[in-house]
Amino acid sequence: MSPGGYYLPSGHMFVDHLGQPLTTRHLRESAHSLMRSLGMRQVRLHDARHNCLTFLAVNGFEDVVLAAWAGHVSPSFTKRVYVRPGPEDLRAASEHLTVLLGFGDESAT
Repeated sequence: MSPGGYYLPSGHMFVDHLGQPLTTRHLRESAHSLMRSLGMRQVRLHDARHNCLTFLAVNGFEDVVLAAWAGHVSPSFTKRVYVRPGPEDLRAASEHLTVLLGFGDESAT
């Protein structure tokens, strides 16, 4: 215990000043503080999770890999809730399909 007697060893690696495990609130507040100090637009950290899983999905990773990465049991839940293809993903898929079907001239790009 610290001289003040308030610190309680918890066995966790990442703890606050009292020895309590850090939570997602701590991470969010620290990240938002850093964003403010750097003059950056404040964004939700959870959006990074969606973006990461979308990136993996549109780059061909299997649904079970996405679910494992996210810590989910159900691959269908992960795809339904977290994967959000954007316009650039749809455009790339359209261009790829055009070439596969022989409608596009690959040399024109």
